[in-house]
Amino acid sequence: MNAREYWKVIRRKWPVMVACALAAAVVMFLVTPAEPPPVERVKSYDATATLLISTPSTSPDSVGGGVSLDRMALYIQSGEIPQKVAEQLGETENPALLANRVTIEPNHGSMSMTLSMNGSDPQRTADVVNAFAEQTVAYFQTPRDGTGSATVEILQEATPIPVIASGGFSIPPSRTFRTIMAALLGLLIGFGLALVLHQVDSRLRTRDEVYEAVRMPVIAEVPKLPRQQRENSSILAADEPHGTYADGYRTARAAIMHTASRFLPEDQFATVDADGRGMRSARVVLVTSASAAEGKTTSIANLAATFAETGQSVLVLDADLRSPDLHLRFDVPQGAGISDFLYDPAATRLEALARPTSVAGVRIITAGTQLAHPASLATRMGTLVEEARKIADVILVDAAPLLAASDVFDLLPIVDTVVFVVRSGRLTESAAHRASELLGRFHVPVAGAILIGTSGGRGYGYGYGYGYGSAAEDPAANHKRVHLKQRRRRGSSRDRVSGRRSEHPRRPTAPVSEQESQRPAYPVEVTRADIRNAELPTRRSRSRADAAMDQEFDPYAGYQPERDRT
Repeated sequence: MNAREYWKVIRRKWPVMVACALAAAVVMFLVTPAEPPPVERVKSYDATATLLISTPSTSPDSVGGGVSLDRMALYIQSGEIPQKVAEQLGETENPALLANRVTIEPNHGSMSMTLSMNGSDPQRTADVVNAFAEQTVAYFQTPRDGTGSATVEILQEATPIPVIASGGFSIPPSRTFRTIMAALLGLLIGFGLALVLHQVDSRLRTRDEVYEAVRMPVIAEVPKLPRQQRENSSILAADEPHGTYADGYRTARAAIMHTASRFLPEDQFATVDADGRGMRSARVVLVTSASAAEGKTTSIANLAATFAETGQSVLVLDADLRSPDLHLRFDVPQGAGISDFLYDPAATRLEALARPTSVAGVRIITAGTQLAHPASLATRMGTLVEEARKIADVILVDAAPLLAASDVFDLLPIVDTVVFVVRSGRLTESAAHRASELLGRFHVPVAGAILIGTSGGRGYGYGYGYGYGSAAEDPAANHKRVHLKQRRRRGSSRDRVSGRRSEHPRRPTAPVSEQESQRPAYPVEVTRADIRNAELPTRRSRSRADAAMDQEFDPYAGYQPERDRT
């Protein structure tokens, strides 16, 4: 991993690192006393006894009187003295090993000897040294070879002296310092845990993660539905058109409509921008994903419903010949479809295979019945797509996942744009990189990615009777509806007093000019002159619409061309 990947791990998993640092700091703060007692770093104890050797020499200049101190040290470390020491102390180990722990240092100048020992038990260390001193005194009360008539006496008994270790690193007893050190250690542990989690779980969950991994814009985020609605196979963009779920797909629809087509001729424009310039919108949209169960089929069904809201004719092609289940979303039984047409294009017209669905303005061509060789059928889709362009304004193609089958690669060169569907928490980073690389090789205009199942909050509303969410959740719309009903009741009471029954048409239709009645259906080629000529009748129609404001107004009634064209 390089520095950029480490930085990515820190940005994604920083909560784990912070949690580990805080946990370590809190634990250390609680276990450390506010004023800890001083701690002596005692590791061992030294015990030393001093023996003084005397001889009956009469000459003051004679030293030692022929006594060999080295011979005396040899008697102390071997022979009878270690055995008697072991018996005195009740030691079970070998006396020679016990004597080997005692260090004997003779001093010829002062005719003295020091017996020393180092051990972790202070009392036992002193007892062993004192036992050797006592047995030495008793042993030399009898003249020995090489020592003559020398006598030994104890000048100083052994006392355990602690040995305090110096040097090395030790944690200061301060609570503040220990807490800071624990936090830094917890941060390092958290970073290691973040690296492990990154390697184990690299699934994409947020908009930024998807954008960095697939290297394409996220054109829409669709919120996660409750379990009850997820189990329902209905098309929410059509059943609940005013919810945040449908708004997510409308955002995707707007991005798709502004994606340029590669196949529309230069002199034909599907839409017109604010400056009156024609734009060649994509008509054949391929919807795919990296792997199965990403929400591709659900997205196609809801996109079809949102395109149908604009008055365009929509044709859905179930080109996922390996797992054809798109027809279930539209309540259409499986029958003759794409595979049958590809096997024998001359046997039937493509338009005859298009069947109406449960969504108005949307037709579907199912996968068909000849599904034995899906890979070979995908190579013949060019003729079918060209025929489909003639019978619908928008064609949505449901294709196999990019990383699951090779069928989709035969469709990429013949479509106008691609929409990539990603379900939050399912696509891994490596799979996203691979899918992005495959799409880049075909140089197909990609509209962007749709992120499914995000954990965003509920939508918000704003004034003038319009808002995000259902009609019951929009207080502005409810207030205006109540206000209009009160005005209508007041007008009806005045008409009854004057003896006249008020007659309010429920939804008056504004008259349409002759020029507007001859307006062709969408999409149409529009020029600046057409826009200027349409301004005058539009202003007149607005005045008629303002006169009808006293009647009941429902902001969620939807678009009706015969009523709202002006």
